Amino acid sequence: MATKSRYKPRNFRWFNKLIKYSFGEWIRVVYRVEPRGEELFKTLPAPYVIVANHVSNRDPFLLSRFVPDPVYWVTSDGNMRTRLMRAVLGLVGSIPKTKAIPDMETVNLIVEVARKRKGVVGVFAEGQASWDGRTLPLIPSTAKLLKLLKVPVVAARIKGGFAALPRWTWKRRKGKVVIEWEILLKPDELKALPAEEILRRLEKGLAHDEAAFLAAEPTAYESTRRAEHVELALFMCPRCGSIGSLKSSRSRLNCGACGEALSLGPDYRFRALGGGEPVFSTIAAWDDWQRAAMDELARRALEEDSKRPLFSDPVLLFRGRKMNALGKIRTGTLVLYPDRLEMVGRFGSRLSFAIDSLEGAGVLKRNLFEFYVGRSLYQVRFQNRSLSARKWLMGVEALARVRAAGPAGPEGRGR
Repeated sequence: MATKSRYKPRNFRWFNKLIKYSFGEWIRVVYRVEPRGEELFKTLPAPYVIVANHVSNRDPFLLSRFVPDPVYWVTSDGNMRTRLMRAVLGLVGSIPKTKAIPDMETVNLIVEVARKRKGVVGVFAEGQASWDGRTLPLIPSTAKLLKLLKVPVVAARIKGGFAALPRWTWKRRKGKVVIEWEILLKPDELKALPAEEILRRLEKGLAHDEAAFLAAEPTAYESTRRAEHVELALFMCPRCGSIGSLKSSRSRLNCGACGEALSLGPDYRFRALGGGEPVFSTIAAWDDWQRAAMDELARRALEEDSKRPLFSDPVLLFRGRKMNALGKIRTGTLVLYPDRLEMVGRFGSRLSFAIDSLEGAGVLKRNLFEFYVGRSLYQVRFQNRSLSARKWLMGVEALARVRAAGPAGPEGRGR
């Protein structure tokens, strides 16, 4: 099996141009991309680092279209577990990274590209794409990496990209996308500033709120299937509090438990069907409530020492490691208890994972739930496309957060 230690990214200039002026140009046209500040590249020679906010799986192609040099994008190793994808992503210089787990091999590859090859590295400092259109908390170690490299840092803010292709959908919408380019940090600043100040500047430079952008620059994002699969992101009904009862169809979202019926408009605001006002009009406001509600559910389950599960879903369970291919090990029902994840097989066999043993938990692409236990990677695939992997991630994170905080309860906000 190929592993990351034997993988060497090569961003061939001819292949880069081919992708840029074919698929990249198609993206520029169909997404109505409006670049702002891209003239900075006329006087900026490589090496440099591009740091961008992350809203969809097409972001690397969207951004690379306007960069004169080939960009070596840091990407999840989950995208490179087949020989075909490893070959394709290797041709565009992808640098694999294991999500949420420190990885010196990744750092070494970045240093090699930026300092030895004098190339351009692309980093999504959030580590994952946004679910609600707001910039996620940045990975703090990004600041230390930039300080180590000491090459110019270019910020790329993508605005309207979430509305054009939200993380939870498979279908694009017709609307404007703006990319704002800015030199955020120069080598002498990286040398002089502490990592904490570099991180603060990154946070300020990449901060974005899609709802605020749509209010400031009103744009209609047209689609007949605008709400389709939004329950992958918003899985808890704000009217009745039920989990997993929401179902989308075209531009509508309905709760099977209480009958709440909503439509999602071209301005990405919810409207109640049949009159009245929705509990939340924006995805971001709904998401804030949902996170707090999940924390409260976890807190109650732990305080009451409940043996009852929080929720369960029919799934397929796979196992592997990093970039190696995954193998199916079980089909059955995944159950979340206050202290563990439990996989119940079709014939009653059980496989249990303590909450405290899970590392690197995350959602790959739109709807694959992954976590590490020791050196083994486990991937959960859902038998129904409308079942939310994010629900599982937020449930596990809430339990871990409450358990770590103790009786006082969890603090802080993350997405």
